[in-house]
Amino acid sequence: MNELKVQRGQSGATTLGIIVIAASLAGCAASDDSTGRFLVAPDKFTLYNCAQLAEAAQANAARQRELEMLMAKAGPDGGGPLVSAVAYRPEYAQKRGEMNEMRRTATDKNCKSLPGAEIPGGRTSDTIVR
Repeated sequence: MNELKVQRGQSGATTLGIIVIAASLAGCAASDDSTGRFLVAPDKFTLYNCAQLAEAAQANAARQRELEMLMAKAGPDGGGPLVSAVAYRPEYAQKRGEMNEMRRTATDKNCKSLPGAEIPGGRTSDTIVR
């Protein structure tokens, strides 16, 4: 009976992974922001205070920058886009969704600022990363 529960959980995770990969490979079909909203639970950061939000935002921003560098390093040639879509894009989409949720929560809580949560380079989309 426990094996059945594990298999069900794995198949759900597999299905979610396939959906994320398909959305990533589709390119124009879904942006990382819309995919990120799908991957992050609403009100995930509700219990965080402003200091905790700032700390989480800094860690999240650092990981996003690392993933951006890895995707750029994979490059547009050969199997780079496939490697990027399979290995890095799902986590990148999740981190963007988390950052958007942190920004929303910080605004709701009237936090002064959220270091690390500013949009890199002032851009509002991820087209440069694609």
